[in-house]
Order: sequence, then structure tokens, then C-alpha cells
Amino acid sequence: MDNSFVNETAVIIPAYKPDDRLPPYIAALREAGIGKIVIVDDGSGEEFGLLFASIPQDEVVHIISYMPNAGKGVALKRGMEYIKDECQDQRFVITADSDGQHTVHDVLRMAGSLGESSEGLLLGSRDFAESHVPPKSRMGNRITSVVFKLLYGHWVSDTQTGLRGFERKLLPMMIAVRGDRYEYEMNMLIECSAHKLPMRPLTIETVYENNNEGSHFRAVRDSARIYGVIFGGFFRFISASLISFLVDYGLYLLINNLLKQFVPALDNEFNLIFMKVVSRIAIATVAARVLSGIVNYALNRKLVFASKASAKKTFPRYLVVFFLIMVLSAGLTSSMHVWFGWSDNMSKIPVDIALFFLSYYLQRKWVFIKEVELEEAA
Repeated sequence: MDNSFVNETAVIIPAYKPDDRLPPYIAALREAGIGKIVIVDDGSGEEFGLLFASIPQDEVVHIISYMPNAGKGVALKRGMEYIKDECQDQRFVITADSDGQHTVHDVLRMAGSLGESSEGLLLGSRDFAESHVPPKSRMGNRITSVVFKLLYGHWVSDTQTGLRGFERKLLPMMIAVRGDRYEYEMNMLIECSAHKLPMRPLTIETVYENNNEGSHFRAVRDSARIYGVIFGGFFRFISASLISFLVDYGLYLLINNLLKQFVPALDNEFNLIFMKVVSRIAIATVAARVLSGIVNYALNRKLVFASKASAKKTFPRYLVVFFLIMVLSAGLTSSMHVWFGWSDNMSKIPVDIALFFLSYYLQRKWVFIKEVELEEAA
């Protein structure tokens, strides 16, 4: 591995009540040639003042201290802001934990890998199949990886790794990621997925000293934060879709039954591709979907995907998905009614549930795709 890029690499180390492993770790990183080391004392308190004071500060090592404890997400972003503003010569940024989990050798390997290819986010991935890995850690990470794959379409083998690397041009995006504590790191993965940035694994040593007792991760509270982040976007989409569905279905029932009662001539059928379509059902579906679609677009753009892109860009794409779902809804609802004799009112429900997942995928991956905010060249 080519380590010639280590001098152009800045390492951020968030530290909350660290133990005596931190000073020699910093010394080893300095000795290895890391260009900048930023330690963020995340409100450790006065009793840790001597430990931080034992770490010499110079042109390589810088310590940021503040009170009270604000969380790992805040600490990482404070370090990133410092590098963005004060360290113009550093091309790459690596985040590492202070508890000894990330070896100097792996940090150097990550710097070398970034030098060879800096695309997207590089993730230090541990092998959870190793015998010394705590069963709870192994199971928890596998479940999180599976859920992340199902909701966001990317397989990330180690979603909780703190060893991450990226090119400095991504600093504005990383600083803008939401989250103050451990959920920040999950939000980072979600944002990379939303921006279609590749997330590349780099196999690293799996270190669990004293059953990982040095970690300040709170199993229940922090896990709840992380899973709240993972499911948050999907639940917001469900909520917006439910509101839109109620508007859509209510209007469909009203229009369909009015046409059935007052315009019986619209009970005629016609063929559309492979589907049998009833004119009355098609008209009711289209009219209801147009009105509910306006509601759905506004909710998804502002509340679900928080898109900053202009309506000129997102609305035409939304219309493509909108008309696709509308045609499929009308055709499949009619087909269920004609082929299986289902009620024309009830057959719409299972059809729209299935189309819900297709709509979520297309809107997340295409309609409201986010643009990466890059650092402006100096």
C-alpha cells in the first residue's frame, strides 16, 4: 500500500473521557507522518485536563476543547470545521475513535487507499465473524446492515465503524449532516446513499479490548437514536403517503360512485396493453390521483426528502413517476375487477399498497436525488 499520501491526510479523533491509551496513539500517528491530527475534547471535564495537557500541540497536533459534553456528532463536525477553515493543505480527512479500536496501521492503509481512489466514502470494515467479537455486536451490526440494505439499497457491512475517510471537498456536505451524537454516523451513510456517493469497504483489524468497555455507547438510548434515524425517512414517507392515499381514495370513491350512478355509459371496457380498463374506474382514478398527487409532491419535497433542488428539476421527474403509478393503478385496479370479480372499490387497496414501494424507490433514487455540496476551490 502506497503511504505517500499520509502527510496530506488530517485525522479527527473525538474524545470523551479517554484513557491513557490516547497520548501514545497520537504520538504513533505523528511518528507515522500524518499531516494533521485534530483531537476534539468533547466535554470530558477538568479531571481529564492533565491527560490532554500531556499531548504536545504544535503544527501537527491541535486540540479543541469545550464544555459541556455535546456528543460524537458535534465533536466530529467541530473537527471538520477546523480542518475546512485552517488546514487547506490536507487533501483527505479520516475520522478515528479514541478507544484503541482503530490501529495506526489501518489509518495509514486508509490514507493510502484514499490517495489511490478518493471517490465517495471509505469505511473501515471489521470482520464480525471473528470469535472474539461480542455476540451482541455481531448480531446488532448484521441486523442494521440488512435493514439499511432494504431501506436504502446499499449493503454496508459495518454500519457502526468510526474509521471513515473521504476527500476534503466533501467537508461542506459532511458538516451539514444532521445529528449530534452517535446517530450522526448513520445519517452520514444515509446522506451518501441519497447523493449516490459510493461507500467502499476497507477491511481493518477487529479490535475489542476488555469487551469494548471503553466505549461510551449507551446501548438502549443510542440504539434508539440510530434506528430512529434509519426508519425516520421511511416513516415520514409512509405518513405523507397515508395522507395522500386518504385524499386519493376518498376522491376516488366519490367520483367513481357518482359516475356509476349518473353516467352508466362509462361502464364500458377497453384494452390497454395487457389490461382490461373500465372507463369509469379510469376517470375516477385519474381525477383523484391528480389532486392527491399535488398534495403528495409538496409533502415529499419539503418534509420527507427535504429536497433543496428547484421544482423545475424535481417536478418533471415527479410527474413521470406520478403518471406511471397512475396508469398502473388504473390498469391493475380494473384488471382485478374484471379478471377476479373483485369489488371495484376494494381492489384499489392492494394495488396501491404494492405501488407504494415502487413509488418510494423511484422518488428516493431519482426524483429527489440530492446534489453533493462541494468545497469551493481556494
